[in-house]
Amino acid sequence: MNTKLSDIDIKLLRIYCTIVECGGFTQAQSELNLSRSTVSTHMSNLETRLGFKLCNRGRAGFSLTARGQYVYDASKKMLQSIGEYHTQISQLKERIVGEITIGVLDNLITNNDFNLKLAINDILNVPEDLRVVLEISPPDKIEQKLLRGKIEMAILPQTKPRKEVSQKPLFIEKQLLYCGKGHPLFNMKHSDITDELISEQSYVRRGFVSDLIPYSSFFKNPAHAVSQQMEGLAHFILSGICVGFLPERYAKHWVTNSEMQVIKAAQYQFDVPICLSRLEHPTYRPAAAYVYNTILQFHSTNHSH
Repeated sequence: MNTKLSDIDIKLLRIYCTIVECGGFTQAQSELNLSRSTVSTHMSNLETRLGFKLCNRGRAGFSLTARGQYVYDASKKMLQSIGEYHTQISQLKERIVGEITIGVLDNLITNNDFNLKLAINDILNVPEDLRVVLEISPPDKIEQKLLRGKIEMAILPQTKPRKEVSQKPLFIEKQLLYCGKGHPLFNMKHSDITDELISEQSYVRRGFVSDLIPYSSFFKNPAHAVSQQMEGLAHFILSGICVGFLPERYAKHWVTNSEMQVIKAAQYQFDVPICLSRLEHPTYRPAAAYVYNTILQFHSTNHSH
């Protein structure tokens, strides 16, 4: 027998162990559901593959040779290990193990309603082999990765419904219109800022298209500047050349430092629901389901912040 066991070797050793435990070929027939001649053939094949005799059979009855006893003992240990292996692999499917990748919209960290840090604290305290990877990117890139199955879930602005994607709202991001210090509107009285004046301003927009960001309803002309990232929008607004929409909490730092100013907040604002999205599957890996449900739990309306 080759030192590497094949499936046929394991099958023959199983049969051999059953014969030994039953006390002979005749008694093993019913246990194996095989004819006596087939049992005998299997034993002969095993002895041929091993290169030595395993047992004595004949009028004197069934008995093991010294080598036969050694092979039986070693085979029992091996078959037990195989059984334990299959049990462990079966349990592994139900355990919270593996690597889970979450795509996250850039610059959400300044929003106090975003409780990802609390969810991560809970997730990483699971006493199992669970690894979480966060990919921070603009929403269009995250959405592409989600649709291609490159990430398990994504935290994104709400998009048009897709049959293959579920979206669960986590919180709302309030967007306001801002201008930077040095911009003509910065020191202008709000009463003097008309809708017509705003509609003529140079503005910066996000690089992805979204029905949730109604640029065309506020401005006459195409955007003067574009940025895929939130930070890019802030740079353009801080330049004093462009106006633009930013999440209220993200812009708070610059407003407090008198580097940005809100323009007619009551009129120029809109809400963007931020959702936890994933591809619809009939079943999810236990680890992915656990991470998904934990993030939802820490953003439920009754969760105490």
